[in-house]
Amino acid sequence: MSLNRRLFSSLVILAAAMACEPCAAQAQVLAIDEGMFVPLNGVEQWITIRGEDVGNPVILMLHGGPGFPTSQMAPVFSAFEKSYTLVQWDQPGGGATYAKNNGKDIGPLAIARYRSDGIALAEFLESRLHTRKVILFGTSWGTVLGLEMARARPDLFSAYVGVSQVGGPRGNLLGYQLALKAAQDRGDEKAVAELRRVGPPPYRVFENYIVRQTYTNPPGLPPTPQENASYAALGKLLAAPPAPDANYVAHGVASFDGVKVFLDTNKAMFEQEERWDPFELQLSFTMPVMILNGDHDFNTPAQTAMELCQAVSAPNKGNYIHESLAP
Repeated sequence: MSLNRRLFSSLVILAAAMACEPCAAQAQVLAIDEGMFVPLNGVEQWITIRGEDVGNPVILMLHGGPGFPTSQMAPVFSAFEKSYTLVQWDQPGGGATYAKNNGKDIGPLAIARYRSDGIALAEFLESRLHTRKVILFGTSWGTVLGLEMARARPDLFSAYVGVSQVGGPRGNLLGYQLALKAAQDRGDEKAVAELRRVGPPPYRVFENYIVRQTYTNPPGLPPTPQENASYAALGKLLAAPPAPDANYVAHGVASFDGVKVFLDTNKAMFEQEERWDPFELQLSFTMPVMILNGDHDFNTPAQTAMELCQAVSAPNKGNYIHESLAP
């Protein structure tokens, strides 16, 4: 789901620990470092490909939101480029893909459309990188897309990794209940009143949906010490602006209001996300499945992710909970 509090926390902590210096990415020598617009089902979409060895396994990163791409945050993930070739994709409704197509009719935003575009990208990568299969790595909304892609075309993927795994309606309801209890426990009368006003999900009014999202994420839900530390690490990793010729930045596209576009994309998608239920899917996979959530993540609760992992059938599977300190 959008605005997920765990979108970066676990990744940033690990990346910061692995990097020798905050600016390690600046000194990196990459065997492949590309940024390009690729036609996917007739729409020019931005991707980046980065890694130190083109023979390494390929990871296709599916960002959250929808509408919140991470391609311009390449330094955050630089430590992983030693062992993997990372592919980032600005999905329709966000980032450089939005900027390139702003004002054009690119068709409706829908789960089925994102799934089709993602599969087209995986097929492109198979040819471009001479790899038979890629690893799917989804965060938050990207876990919805990732499960859909893995189920539709298992022949294209060697593994599925879900970080902040979306649990569908039961996860949304549990997250609301956790947020309400947390607000009551800390004596936050405003949060309690707003959450009670909108009531539990599902929502059909976007503004009500945003209330739940606000209080399952910072700043509505106070961050833990680990989250504050991860935000600080993220700031250090991104302190230096991109080089003028950085390939992970799409040059020559018009600027836009990223927050507005993010909210507009979420508004177009939120009812579909509210209805999407992974427990109603056929959850038998021929590839390994790994699910990682935070124990203080109220937006995509760890309990629901654990239940989902238990429902999955796969050659190998794992469910990992990142432990935090209470605020």
